[in-house]
Amino acid sequence: MISGHLILMPSIIKMTDNKKTIIFALFLVIIVVAITLSGRGHFYEVSLFKSGDGWGYDISKKDKIYIHQPYMPAVEGQEPFKDKRSARKTGRLVIRKIRNHKSPAVTKEELRSVIND
Repeated sequence: MISGHLILMPSIIKMTDNKKTIIFALFLVIIVVAITLSGRGHFYEVSLFKSGDGWGYDISKKDKIYIHQPYMPAVEGQEPFKDKRSARKTGRLVIRKIRNHKSPAVTKEELRSVIND
């Protein structure tokens, strides 16, 4: 009986090594995919800046400015945002729209909703 078990031992050890190799290979594939996808994401950022008596925002990606908004959009005239919070929330709304493949234009209703929230 003991000799029968000894014959099976090398195949069990080999199967264990194969499982370890497969698990290690899957782990490497997951790491590579995660790194690849993280570089492809839409990492837009909102940066706030002083604009006249108020605030404006920039939308950038990888240190390149795509939108420079010194004034409130959809508002007649050149009126900056009254506070940082309103500028930041409007910039975040624009980023959401870009990520959803929509026009980054902000309507008066959207601006009112963001500012009064």
